[in-house]
Formats: sequence, C-alpha cells, structure tokens
Amino acid sequence: MKFSLFFQNDTIAFLPELFLAISILVVLMHGSFLGLSAAALYTYLTPSMIRLTSIILFISAFLVINNPIESQTLWNSIFITDHLSIWLKLFVVLGLLACVSVSEAYMFSVRLRAFEFFFFIISICLSLCLLISSYDLLSIYLNMEFMSLIFYVLAAWKKNSYFSAEAGLKYFILGSVASVFFLFGASLIYFSMGTTNLGSLGLLTENLAGCSPLFYLGLICLISALLFKLGSAPYHMWIADVYEGAPTIVSLIFASVPKLAIFAVVLRLVYTSFWCLFPVFWEDFFCLCGLFSLFIGCVCGLGETKIKRLLAFSSVGHVGFLCLGLASGSVEGIQSVLFYLLIYMLTAIFLWIYVLHLDLTSDNSFLTFSDVIGLVRSNPVFGLGIALMIFSLAGVPPLGGFFAKLNIFVSVIDSSYYLVAIFAVLTSVVSAFYYIRLIKIFYFEKAENWFYFAPLTKGAAFFVVTIGWTVIFFMLSPNLFYLLIYKIAIGLMI
Repeated sequence: MKFSLFFQNDTIAFLPELFLAISILVVLMHGSFLGLSAAALYTYLTPSMIRLTSIILFISAFLVINNPIESQTLWNSIFITDHLSIWLKLFVVLGLLACVSVSEAYMFSVRLRAFEFFFFIISICLSLCLLISSYDLLSIYLNMEFMSLIFYVLAAWKKNSYFSAEAGLKYFILGSVASVFFLFGASLIYFSMGTTNLGSLGLLTENLAGCSPLFYLGLICLISALLFKLGSAPYHMWIADVYEGAPTIVSLIFASVPKLAIFAVVLRLVYTSFWCLFPVFWEDFFCLCGLFSLFIGCVCGLGETKIKRLLAFSSVGHVGFLCLGLASGSVEGIQSVLFYLLIYMLTAIFLWIYVLHLDLTSDNSFLTFSDVIGLVRSNPVFGLGIALMIFSLAGVPPLGGFFAKLNIFVSVIDSSYYLVAIFAVLTSVVSAFYYIRLIKIFYFEKAENWFYFAPLTKGAAFFVVTIGWTVIFFMLSPNLFYLLIYKIAIGLMI
C-alpha cells in the first residue's frame, strides 16, 4: 500500500503519456484488423485513421492541460513536470494535430495507404512528451533515440524514390554519429561527477571553482548532439537533403514540432544543471554556434531555387537566433527563446501547409519558385496570408517574427554583445532578400502557361485561418503571449 501511494502522484502526472502509450496499441490494432478488410473491399482506410488519431491527440491535449501536479520530479527524479513541460507538451500535441489534419489530401495524392504512418505520429507525440519531461541524461538519450528511430523510417518512406532513400540513409548515419557523441559526453560527465541526474548535477556544480578538461569535452559532446538534431551549424549538413528528399508531410513534422522538445532539453541542461558555467563557457559556445548558423542560413539560402531547401536553410538561420538567445544567460533570454519558438512553429506550419498544397497540383516532386506563379491570382486571400507569414519570417514589423527577433536582440544587447547583435541584424537583412524574392514571384511574375491550384481541404483551411488570426491577434494585443511565455520562463528558473 505504501509503495502504491508513493508513486500515485507519478502516475497521475504521467496520465497523458500513459494514454498515448495505450493509444499506440489501439491504432496498431485498428489498422491491422481493418487493413485486410479494407483491401478486400477496395475501401480507403486513411479517413478513419485520421479521425481516430485526431481524437487521441485532442484527448491528450485535454489531459496535459488538466494535469493536477504542477511542479514535481517523477519516478525517482528521472522525469519532471513543471510549467515548461506542461505548456511545451500542449504545443507539441497541437502541432501534431495540425499535421494530421492536413495530411489526408496529400496521402491520397501520393497513394500513401499505410496505416503505420499514424502509428508513428502517436509514437512521435509520446517520445516528444517524454523528452520534454526528461530529467536525467539516460532518459534524455533513450527518448531522443525513440524519436530519431521513427524519423529515420519516415524520412525514407517513399520506397520508390532514390532521393527519399538517400535522405533516410544520410539522416540515419549522421544521427547515429550524433547519438554516439551524446553517449560519450554523458559517460564523461558521469566519470567527472558520479551522476547523470540533472538536478544532482546542478547541486554539484553550483559552487564549482574549476572543472577538468574531460568535463568540458563531455558538455561539448552533449550539446553538439542536441544541436545536430536542431540543424544548427556546423551540424547542419543533413537538413536540406532530408527536407527535400522526405515526403512533404514528414518535412512538415520535421520543421515544426521536434525543435520544441529538443530546446526544452537544452534549456534544462544549460539553465538547470550547468548554470555556473555561463560566464566562462556557455556564452562563447552559443555565440559561435549562433553566428555560424546565421551566416550559413543567410549565404546558402541566397542561391536556392527549390522551396524545400530554401525553408531548410531558413530554419538553420532561425536556430542561430535561438542560440543567441541562449547565450544571454538571463530570464529575458529564456523568454525570448520560448517566444521565438512559438512564433516560428506557427509560421513554419502555415508555410509547410502551403508547400503541401503545392504538392497536390505540381507534377514535379522538387518544387521550385516557378511552381508558385499564379497562386495570388487563383486565391488572393491565401496568397496574402502566405505573404504575411513570409514577411514574419523576414522580421518585418509589426508581425510576430519582428517582435521575436527584437526580443533576441534586446537580450543579446543586455548581455553587452554589441558586435554579435550588429552581425545578427546584418544577416537578417541579407536573408530578407530571398524572402522578398518569393513575394516578387507571387505578385509580379506572369505565368507563361495555364495554372491550376487545388482548393484547400477543410483541415488545412481551419489551421491556416487559425494561425492567421493568431498572428493578427498578436499584432493587436501581444500582452497575453508575453505573460504566458514569462510564466514558463520563471517556472524553469525556479
């Protein structure tokens, strides 16, 4: 009885994850039992799978919101629940719900009939929720590998595509190397400190005067593995090929959702476990990674003519801004990083829904800028929304992307990194060129041939309108977003 009462709070706090684990079995059984009958009757199983997956994700979001345990370590301090984990889990679930809702027309168009795709979606949701709550290096590694194994399969989902196989193989090889680096770094930290728990590491390093070179080498290996998963330079080699070679719906998931969970791990490592290393290590490390990412995202995107590769290098630049926010070492820095993550996730989902929409009407699997000519004439409202989101990515006021970058600049300037702020502004101005080039193609290029764009599906239209109104509401009243993000940032520091 005492044992069951001891873990009662742990079980209650883990209800969303337990529900997702059971739902994985439900989705697998549903697809297995109905798959044979659907094939025999020549029926289409995907709509029922989308409805079932959407219901599971909606219930998961409800369980996350109504979690009665606000802040506590769970299962012998292997996991933790706090404001950061609760809100980021909610954003992850809603992001995956958007991905599922817009997938039906694309899956029908590319003849993707496998129900296992939705099994993987629920598994991704479970792995990301566990990764957000991880409070030990071993649990971080296991959940990161759980997530990565699913992404390796999804990246190579197009069995008859050479480029999809290349993307999956490249992601698998480089991801395996990153996992080896993470394990090597965790072993060096355990060798130096005698523990892998993030809370215990924070207590041991609180008043630490000096550290051994092996300890710093372990930290570099840990953060380098996480930055690889984010696509930060100089660990960005895989990102453009994987975004282009993977199915578009998989690229949508890659671009929008996992960054939230991985940045939660980075924030816990930097601000919880190794806070004492800020003046001597973290500031220089994240400044270098941020500046390098900004330079790569700025320069490599200028010569691109393919939309997916352009968005890939754009994400490298945005990860650079997030690294600069981490380098500030203040509550305002955490707030700017979380706010940037939220705005970027919304914008990325909107733009990748548009790319998914283009895939339905284009015969070319590698979408180029010429494929977007004529959209504004066929659907002016949707074209205006895309233009606003592109301006938001470029940081044009008064859109959300401008305020997200402004918060990063303010936190960097408060830390007296004036040259870094000037370089970030210059790269942001240069990278605005390839965003504005898209606007020019939208509105001023004339189509030589007859063009046709399929209408948006109901799910895609719902999320496009929701994200559009969210951005407009932010322009009118940004205080709600700022207060929410500040609450999350304060919860991490406490």
